[in-house]
Amino acid sequence: MRRRVRHLTVLLIKEHLQTCDDALKAPDTLAKYNLRLDLPFEGAFYVSRPHRKTPPWVQFVREGITDEIAPLENVSSAAVLFVQACSRIFAFTFGYGRNLLKPDCFEMDFGLKVALNTIDPDRLRSLDVRTFEELTVDTRRQTSRDSPLETFALDISRDLLRAVTGEPREHTFAKRITGKDAIALNVQIEFSSLGRKCEEMWNAYGGEKYKERFGWIDHLRTVRDRSLVEILDRELLTALNDQNTERCHLAPPEPLDWERVESFCYSTEQGEEASHSDLDIGDYLGTLENPDALSLQDVKRDCVHVRWVEQEQTISRWSVYECIVFETEYQGALYVLTANQWFQVAGHFAEEVNDVVSRLAPSDSELPNAEAGEREADYNRRVAEQREEIILMDQKLVRCSGVQGRIEVCDLLTCDREFIHVKRKTRSATLSHLFAQGTVSAEAFLRDAAFRQDAKEHVASTRPNLAHLIPDDRPRPTDYTITYAIITKPSSNWPLSLPFFSRLHLMQAAQRLAMLGYKVSLLCVKET
Repeated sequence: MRRRVRHLTVLLIKEHLQTCDDALKAPDTLAKYNLRLDLPFEGAFYVSRPHRKTPPWVQFVREGITDEIAPLENVSSAAVLFVQACSRIFAFTFGYGRNLLKPDCFEMDFGLKVALNTIDPDRLRSLDVRTFEELTVDTRRQTSRDSPLETFALDISRDLLRAVTGEPREHTFAKRITGKDAIALNVQIEFSSLGRKCEEMWNAYGGEKYKERFGWIDHLRTVRDRSLVEILDRELLTALNDQNTERCHLAPPEPLDWERVESFCYSTEQGEEASHSDLDIGDYLGTLENPDALSLQDVKRDCVHVRWVEQEQTISRWSVYECIVFETEYQGALYVLTANQWFQVAGHFAEEVNDVVSRLAPSDSELPNAEAGEREADYNRRVAEQREEIILMDQKLVRCSGVQGRIEVCDLLTCDREFIHVKRKTRSATLSHLFAQGTVSAEAFLRDAAFRQDAKEHVASTRPNLAHLIPDDRPRPTDYTITYAIITKPSSNWPLSLPFFSRLHLMQAAQRLAMLGYKVSLLCVKET
């Protein structure tokens, strides 16, 4: 007789939890059933009482019909089967069974690791991806039939792989699998074989087969383990209480129209006169009576207020915690807090990024210091007015085929054919926009004659003697330099003082520009 295909969902209970009861929220409220003694594994089965509830739409429909509706009820069931194997506990959940477990009792990404070690990379069906930029975007990319990894067009430096579905290499393991925290399997199996299946999953969990095609997932991961988040938050508080802010700064956690921002202030300040031109962790700590006794609750309660141009009142926008960008090492890995979320960065990957960024050539241009609180547009205009060899290109939008709307060629163009893109250092997402702007403009400059023509007309209208800097025909990229100029406070650790995600996006932009043939340089514009 052919065995029936079962759909099983399995979680791996954390190692320090030694009994089934340790993993359950309320074991005393559940019915417990012991397993048969002749089974080749030990375990237990827990079931909650069925929850019966009249569907919410019944009352609405009753308003429009003449006859009484016969009693209708939704019945929800929940159960967990625990299986002990390989000195660990595996939880098979049925119905709403996962809700019976403590939320932090299982290993995060267990299913993802099992799936990536067993799945055929050429027979994928869907990927759940989280992309972080100015906003975090969760997407599911799926195909109409099994497809290779390359079909999904992942950006392995920005996309965090959250879940994967596909066919395993060995169909004896399962017919199809989905891996996230849990592993979901469509598999032909008898109850007595569950222990052996747990052994197979355990071996896959510790394997390294995934590194052949999915090795990049180790570079960057979202931290979702609550106990680890608590440890990292304590690291943050220790740094703040000691006022050790070298690797900590504040930045808006969302895009802002900086032309409309007049100033910032903190809810911990007294009086309407409090005003800061930019967010600064030192300014915030200076508003506290006892900064050495700051708690996590304080950081999440205290707010950042924004005062907009031509508006008298400030508006509460974010908690201080949401604005913190902080980096720390723990157990050989780099952890980054940004926009209210912790990320883990593999040590070797951080070293690779730092090495590339550190070797970027410094710019030959010497730009003046920026004044505290000076807007980028005002700074660019001042530089162009002071330097005859520099053309102001800021806010001069140029048409570009293949791009929605118009884009800037650069902020400043020098007579040495240097395209300078200027941005004030805030948070990593803002700087990533700067780096992306440089690559998009550089690509358009090579391939789009209309883009070059518009740029040349602007240069000719302001500096006719420099119009030759923009050729009519396709230029030689080796004649040009793309320079990223970042306005920031002086640091002895430049450019590694930039947030990690800024360094990551800078590395990617520099590598892309180098492939196109451009020279790439980096410039620190000191804010006085």
